[in-house]
Amino acid sequence: MNVTEDTMEEDRNWYIYWVNEVLSSHRALYIDEFRINFDLDVSYESYITNWIYSAISRKVKRFELSFHPAVSWQTLPEIYTFPQVVYESLKTDIGLAHVKSLRSLIFDSVNITGEMLEFFIYNCPYLDQLDVACSHNLLGLKVVGSELKLKYLDIVFCNNLEELELSCPSLLSFKYFGPIIKFTITNVPQLQDVSIGGGVGGHGLGNGRVLGPIVNYFRQLKNLELFVELNEESIQFPKCELPALRHLTFQICARRCSSFLDLTCMLKSCPFLQKLTLKMQVSQYSSEVRSRHQFPKHFHQNLKEVDMIGFSGNPVELELARYLLENATALEQLLLEPWVFESEATIEAAREEARKLEEAILPPGVKLYIH
Repeated sequence: MNVTEDTMEEDRNWYIYWVNEVLSSHRALYIDEFRINFDLDVSYESYITNWIYSAISRKVKRFELSFHPAVSWQTLPEIYTFPQVVYESLKTDIGLAHVKSLRSLIFDSVNITGEMLEFFIYNCPYLDQLDVACSHNLLGLKVVGSELKLKYLDIVFCNNLEELELSCPSLLSFKYFGPIIKFTITNVPQLQDVSIGGGVGGHGLGNGRVLGPIVNYFRQLKNLELFVELNEESIQFPKCELPALRHLTFQICARRCSSFLDLTCMLKSCPFLQKLTLKMQVSQYSSEVRSRHQFPKHFHQNLKEVDMIGFSGNPVELELARYLLENATALEQLLLEPWVFESEATIEAAREEARKLEEAILPPGVKLYIH
C-alpha cells in the first residue's frame, strides 16, 4: 500500500474507535441525530451494523450513513450493504416501534434495495427527508401515498435504477441525477424545487423519460437546477413556461462547445427570474464561436443577479456574459469566479479577461465581482 492508503487505514481505525467510545458513553434512551460520515467500506460491516442497531434501538430521529470514498482509489472498494437481518428485525413489532420516530434518512455509498427504502417510507409517519446516493442495489422505487409526509427526496448516482414513481402531495423538493429511467410523477402540488440531470451523454434533458414528466409541473417551480452537457450541437429545451421561477441554475459540462447562448432559450421562459447561476466546467471549446445574430435580443427585465462559477475567460463564457449585460436590463450584480483548484496562472488569466469585460461594456449600476 502507498502512504495515502496507510494513512487512510489509520484514520479509519481511529474513527471506528471514536464512534464506539461515543456510543458506549451515551446513556440517553433516545438519540436525536446519528451521523456516520467517513470513508468506510464493507470490511467494517460488523461495526457499522452494530451502530445501526444502537441508533435504531434509541428511536433516532435523523439517521445518516455516508461512506463516500475520500480519495479516488484505482480499484473502488466494495461498499457496505444494508443487512437483510437488520431489515427483518425492523419489521417486527419492536422494530416498527423503534423506527416510527425517524424524520430524516440519508444513505450514501450504501447498497440498499427499493423494498427496504419503501419500508421506511410507509412505516415512518414523520419521515420528511430521504436521500440515497450511489446504491447499486436500488432498481426501483415507489413513493406513492396521500398520507406521506415526505418533503425532500434526492436520488443520485444510483446507476442501476430502472423505475421511479412519485405521487406525494407533501413533496417540496426533488433531485435526480442518474440513468434514463421509466419515470412517473403525479400529484405533487407543493413541489417547488427541482434539480435534475443524467441520462445519455450526461444530461438527459432531451429525453422525455427523464425530464418530460416534470415539465408538467414547471409552472409551479421556484427553483430549478439542470445538469447539461454542451457540445458542437445545439441543445433543445422543452417548450414550457416557468412563471413562478425565481432562481435558475445550470450545471454545465462543455466539450467542444461553440456557444452557451442556447441556454438563453430557457431564460425566455422565466419572465420573473431574479437569479441565474452557472457552474461551468469547460474542457474544450470550438475554435469558431457561433454568430450572435442567431440569438435576437430579449430583455430579461427582472434578472438582478448572475453568478458564473468556474469562469475561465474563454470565448463562449465571454459571449454569454456580454449577452446578459446587454439584455438583463435590471441587472445589479455579476459575479465571475474561477474554480479554486485551477493553477494560479489560469486564475489570473481569467481575472484579466473579466477586467477587460468590465472596461468594455459594463452598464451603469451593475457591480462586477471578480474572485
